Amino acid sequence: MGYLPHVSLLIGLALLSSPVMGAAPTAAAEPAGTTVGAHGLRLPATFQGDLPCADCPAIRHHLDLWPDQVWFLRREWVDRDLVRDEIGRWHVDPERRALILHGGAEAPLQFEVKGPDRLRQLDIEGGPIVSDLPYELVSDGTLTPIEPSLHLRGMMIYFADAARLTECLTGRSFPIAMEADFVALQRAYLEQREAPGAELMVSLEGALRMRPKMEGDGEERAVIVERFINVWPGERCERSMTDASLTNTYWRLVRLADTAVETIQGRREPHMLLRAAEDRFVATVGCNQMIGGFTLDGETIEFGQAAMTMMACPPPLDTLERTLTEALERTATWRINGNALELRDTDGNETALFQAVYLR
Repeated sequence: MGYLPHVSLLIGLALLSSPVMGAAPTAAAEPAGTTVGAHGLRLPATFQGDLPCADCPAIRHHLDLWPDQVWFLRREWVDRDLVRDEIGRWHVDPERRALILHGGAEAPLQFEVKGPDRLRQLDIEGGPIVSDLPYELVSDGTLTPIEPSLHLRGMMIYFADAARLTECLTGRSFPIAMEADFVALQRAYLEQREAPGAELMVSLEGALRMRPKMEGDGEERAVIVERFINVWPGERCERSMTDASLTNTYWRLVRLADTAVETIQGRREPHMLLRAAEDRFVATVGCNQMIGGFTLDGETIEFGQAAMTMMACPPPLDTLERTLTEALERTATWRINGNALELRDTDGNETALFQAVYLR
């Protein structure tokens, strides 16, 4: 087993973090903190607890905090066979003694620092939750980090058979394991990089798991590429730190299933726009315009039958137009990671990939 250790690679993700069915592994315990920082916490450490849930017995929390302001969080909805992993960076608001977690798919989670080894959840606006229900996470003074599985994004560098990944939300750099779907990532990087060793934004479904070091003894955390999604020339982490909005965003069409979509000279850029106020979408591959309705329910989406202008489209636009129509008809779920929107069918297969453009 090998992986690419010593070159800098930033993943471009997100976040939207992704739901993962079934329990996921945790890594071996790491050295725990022995001093209390100015923020009032003893770090590094793992905080755990079962917090209240509106429609399940509890949401089991496993929160890992490091002194470099990185956090990993696993939430398990008890009796619902659903696990969600997220990562990001934290800071503390001294006035409120509030620990604020940035980078997750939702609004920043906030906890009041109650002591070196104790946190209490705050409401969505950062205010106290007045309740006798258990809203606290506690630490026993040890760090037992999870091995998160989620969408990742960042800048990749590959040089001299070595690659690393510096993940966008945490800023940490990881080696990439040469297993699973790594070959697809490597091939796309080599085709799209501007020069040998140049940085290139990539997005993927993956995991951060412990692997033996290529040099020296012991283990280190590495990126496992479970499913390569795409490369994004010209994108940077700074631009994709927050997820674009599904509605009222110009989504440039990048790919239909396995077919890359390019803008034809003299034609309008292939794109889709979902108008929130009307629950209607407009889309084009650069020839006719489609107009139809859509319905949203969480991460599920259904596109209604579309009306379309009737111009004759030259190749390859005629084929792409039919493919887009069929792709929208098959779409069942959506997911945003940074500036990337992925549509999927009921089996989880990608039907279309879009990129948010013309953002503020």
